[in-house]
Amino acid sequence: MLVCTLGITSPANAAGADYPSWDDVQRARQNEQTAATEVTKVEGLIKDLNTNVANTQAAANIAADQYQAADAVATEAEINSNRLAAEVKDATAAAEESAGQVAVLMSKMGRSTGSSVSLELLGDPKNADDALYKLGAMTKLTERSTETLDRAKQAANLVTTLNAQATVATDILTQARADAEGALNRATAASAAAQSAVAEQEANQSRLIEQLATLKGTRVEEEQQYAVGVAVRAEEARKRAEEEAARKRAAEEEARRQAEANKPKPGTGGGGGGVVLPPTPPQTGNGTGTYFAPSSSGWWRPAPGGITSPYGPRPVMCPKGCSAPFHAGLDFGGASGTPIKAVQDGTVVFAGNAGAFGNRVIVDHGGGIQSYYGHLSGFNVSVGSRVSGGTVIAYMGQTGVATGPHLDLKIYVGANHTDPAAFLRARGVRI
Repeated sequence: MLVCTLGITSPANAAGADYPSWDDVQRARQNEQTAATEVTKVEGLIKDLNTNVANTQAAANIAADQYQAADAVATEAEINSNRLAAEVKDATAAAEESAGQVAVLMSKMGRSTGSSVSLELLGDPKNADDALYKLGAMTKLTERSTETLDRAKQAANLVTTLNAQATVATDILTQARADAEGALNRATAASAAAQSAVAEQEANQSRLIEQLATLKGTRVEEEQQYAVGVAVRAEEARKRAEEEAARKRAAEEEARRQAEANKPKPGTGGGGGGVVLPPTPPQTGNGTGTYFAPSSSGWWRPAPGGITSPYGPRPVMCPKGCSAPFHAGLDFGGASGTPIKAVQDGTVVFAGNAGAFGNRVIVDHGGGIQSYYGHLSGFNVSVGSRVSGGTVIAYMGQTGVATGPHLDLKIYVGANHTDPAAFLRARGVRI
């Protein structure tokens, strides 16, 4: 099926076209000139259908890349905004400390002024040495006050500068989030248009080709071949259904085997080999939520395999920018074709290609919470589908930029991504 696209415009007559009826076809066979005209018309309609589908596919790739770029900008802006906020906090604390030091020194100077020491020197010459000592101390105190005041001014200026930078970073983050959301909305709307183009093609192309054969005087032969083709396609469909059922059974068995292998064994303290990390115990409760049963609050583990890449900073996997230094998701390892389940009830708001993220499904759970499932080999849902927690929505794959089959799970709360492991553990799911 086609995926999201951007700025699609359907060619003339691609939707609601004036297709010839079978009566038109029969009349055309009686008149060579009319038949030639109808042949040209049918060929044009078939060409329009194929052109429309090709255009939506090309535009889909553009939209996917735009969404990926907007999402990356938003993530980078969020990291920068958080860093500046931390720097503002530290600079403010330093400025307050410097201001306190200035206040202490000013208090000391207020209790012993230079004029009082001068009067003491004139009024009591016998104690001149003591008065001169006090006067020297006052000079040192004044110098220290000047240095401390300068540091306080510098600290205050730094706070002002960082606050201005933080304000700019916040504005950039707000715009980046809006751009990413807009790209996703456009991609979702375009996906519906692309799917409509495919439906138009599927609904009309076979009939148009059949009519074209009739107009060219080969109807009898085509009818015979059509009957043979129907039988062949039926047999092929039966075989594909059997193969698909066998593949799903094998994938389910592999998923159960991996889940069993990833369970921690009693009396052992080390992890297994390879890059897969064994599931860790939940942070709260008994962690009743698994791939095979929900937690007491109704949340599910989306895949049975172990964790291959956690949420947070990570080394860049390739030098050309195909992976980010910060991983905003949680990767589950496993075999290609492993069924992927929805973590909770919700509505599918996106199902299509997302560029480097590969095939992706997004489920909206309400309350500002959305779950993202990436690098899929295939879909089991479409936009608008209402799914229950634990429903198989897709299958694990290696589409987009990926070094092997896995599920990239992301959890968004509002406009911000969060650690999927901590989020699910807090809801009783074993990760």
